[in-house]
Amino acid sequence: MLLTFLLCILGAGTTISALTYIFFWYEATNTPHPSHPQACPGTKGLLWCVVAGFLSSVSSQLMAYLTYPVGFAKKLWKPAPSPHCTRPPVLLIHGLYHNASAWYLYKWMLRRCGYEKVFCLSYNTVKYDFWELAEQIKGVVREAAGLCGGEPIVLMGHSMGGLLVRAAIADPDTARLVQAVAILGAPNHGSKLAALAFGSLGRSIIHNGPLVTRINQLKSPPDMPKLNLFSPLDNMVLPTSSLEISEPGWIQAETAPISHVSMLYHLPTVRLVMEFLDEAVPQTECEDSPARPGGSAGFKRQTVSA
Repeated sequence: MLLTFLLCILGAGTTISALTYIFFWYEATNTPHPSHPQACPGTKGLLWCVVAGFLSSVSSQLMAYLTYPVGFAKKLWKPAPSPHCTRPPVLLIHGLYHNASAWYLYKWMLRRCGYEKVFCLSYNTVKYDFWELAEQIKGVVREAAGLCGGEPIVLMGHSMGGLLVRAAIADPDTARLVQAVAILGAPNHGSKLAALAFGSLGRSIIHNGPLVTRINQLKSPPDMPKLNLFSPLDNMVLPTSSLEISEPGWIQAETAPISHVSMLYHLPTVRLVMEFLDEAVPQTECEDSPARPGGSAGFKRQTVSA
């Protein structure tokens, strides 16, 4: 029984990874992004990168399936409030079809770096549309800020969660409760693969569709530290240019060439986020983390200017 279950989820992960990387290969060869030759140099660079990306996708899909049930244990993901915390609360928002279990590696690292209150939200990706979820997120931000006596939080989102983060901080009342933002693999201009998504929420993030067009018209606080982190080998957000943000004030940085879901389980990517928090959040430098020897992770970044 167990072997059959493992083979089923391995087969599902392999199939999804293979199909999405076939689409990625088509997009990359017809409309190459500047990050592709940089991440995968040489005549065979892109091919070998795609093979590596496929393997990282299969392994991360398997990890997501195996840990998914843990996301239903709500007590593991919602901390109790305290009158004072040494570091701000962190609210983590997962992507489409996932749940709070997506963030277990980030939660572990954040806790090691002294973030006592790490709130991993689970939300229904089938029942609600995007704007209904965005309203729910605003309420959860207020709840998370209350974990440490009203201190502004750090807000992070992966994939669809990144779009929800952008919608939340466009509201001035919510933005006052947020001191820094990081989004990972967010389909900022949608994805062509959304046409194959299950449910109306997934299909609503079609490339350059009405939803993402409206999101890109929203304005975020210009002085808030904001990181947009993406992989040049993302197999879920196509084309690769859809991962970029045109709004001024965002720091844009690339990870190693890994798959979309791998951003959740790739330790060097976690280090990039922690490096950003070291700079963005006062007095939160994580000096004793064994996962970050020598301090800086040295990520390439640029700030979007007007």
